[in-house]
Amino acid sequence: MTLRNYFTGSNFLPMYSYPANVKLSDTITMAAKKRTRRAAASLSMAALLIGLCCFSSSSSPLAPMVDAADPKRFLGTNNHKFWSLRGGSLVDTATKINFDDNLGSLSLYGVGVRKKGPIKVYSVGMYSDESAKSSTASLPKNKSALTTLRKSLKSSKTTSFLLKMNFKVGAEKMADAIAESVDPRTSDKGAVESLKQLIMDGVSAKGAATPGTMLQFDCLSDGSVKVSVDGKAVGSASGLSEPFCDVFLDDNGVSPAFRESVVENCCGVASTSSSSATSTATHSSSSHNPIHIIGSLFYHKLKLPKLPYKYNALQPIISEKTLRAHHLKHNAKYIETVNQIVSEGGASLKHLSMEQIVKNKALKESNTVLYNNAAQCWNHLFFFRCMTGSGGGGEPKGLLAKTIRRDFGSFDNLRKEMESSSIKAFGSGWTWLGYDKKEKKLVVSTMTGAGNPLIEGIIPILVIDMWEHAYYLDYQDNRKEYINGFFDRLVNWKYAQQNLKHAMGKGIVPETVHHVSHHGLPLVAALFSANLAKKTAVHMLFQQS
Repeated sequence: MTLRNYFTGSNFLPMYSYPANVKLSDTITMAAKKRTRRAAASLSMAALLIGLCCFSSSSSPLAPMVDAADPKRFLGTNNHKFWSLRGGSLVDTATKINFDDNLGSLSLYGVGVRKKGPIKVYSVGMYSDESAKSSTASLPKNKSALTTLRKSLKSSKTTSFLLKMNFKVGAEKMADAIAESVDPRTSDKGAVESLKQLIMDGVSAKGAATPGTMLQFDCLSDGSVKVSVDGKAVGSASGLSEPFCDVFLDDNGVSPAFRESVVENCCGVASTSSSSATSTATHSSSSHNPIHIIGSLFYHKLKLPKLPYKYNALQPIISEKTLRAHHLKHNAKYIETVNQIVSEGGASLKHLSMEQIVKNKALKESNTVLYNNAAQCWNHLFFFRCMTGSGGGGEPKGLLAKTIRRDFGSFDNLRKEMESSSIKAFGSGWTWLGYDKKEKKLVVSTMTGAGNPLIEGIIPILVIDMWEHAYYLDYQDNRKEYINGFFDRLVNWKYAQQNLKHAMGKGIVPETVHHVSHHGLPLVAALFSANLAKKTAVHMLFQQS
């Protein structure tokens, strides 16, 4: 079972990136071996959508590609500037560099390449809070909307530009290039020199701006620009926030592709996000564009997933009665609540991915009910996959065992820590084993309520549900016995190891944690994307409940 079962047809879409060099024919072949009948049905739908995209009237020889974050949005323009999918994020196809949908609490606005002659020097992605997007959501998709956006960004607390290098450039040359772009847009030459020196210092520390180097420029509300290189803060230059934004957004912006990407992703999204048939029909007839039809096909409510085992498969540790109540009542109620909130919340909620909700600290404060119920949907699906009805329990092997010994001394130490953390926790919650990507180590944490470590930048590896409905019918208040049974007989170490590989960047393995944030991509998008993992593509495109 994949998350396509969980988020069938909704806009709750993937956030992670995929390896390259995938042929659609490979996914079709494997799909045929899996579930021929359903794969054929999916391909039939794909053929319909391909026809709508490629053969309907359009001012461009190639119809725009669908954006996974909102299937009603374009990923292309009439100038053949394409920004393709890589797990719901945006990819600058000129460099194949991927940008995640979020940078902390900030949202991605657009991406583009910076060229110097034939050389593709770097790709840039812009991030800011969601409020500025609302100023352009109802505006037509044209470059004049960027003027409105630039004004809105002035009131944003932070607007960040992330430059990812594609070509090696020396520290001085890189600093000169950026300073030369900022200089005509400000009269404060001292501030420009300060910015130039900060860039030189940050890049010089690693020798040069080599491919993969990330330069981050945080344009703050106090007017300053904070400079970081590969995540390390270098310093701030005052008075350059607005001029730096103008480098990429004004009429003479250094990356035309970036400006087009921002327009496509921030303009004209309010009118196309309605899920009503009347609204869709109006847009379709007025624009004669198939994207509106595709959007209406792919927005549906969340559905309760099937478990990866039978209800009696976890006995005697977890009874059939407990598992049925857990899945069919509690889990189903969370899904029902999310559907209700999203359907009443309009476009501002419908475009969010599940991971965008679970990781969003601001949303947790502003819409607690949505956050808690969405997080519980995520947590439960992950928890159910952390158990297996056959061959579970015991001790882990391979990479996971090695990493546990490195970070905890022994598996027994890890088990004791998770048990102690679970028993001592006050009230309901979740005990997580996660991977801290910054510290590059495993960590244990018990989070109350609907807590999920993704909000702290921790990748989940394993979890124990410590809500009473998970164990009370079988164990009453004996949490220790429930936890021992989980470790002795149920824990799915194979799944946990796959999650660890994913978290450590050792490749995307089918059925791992990333599926909890994923749903099947529209096949139209997959056809144009060369960045889907072969096995993952089969699960995401074809495997149904």
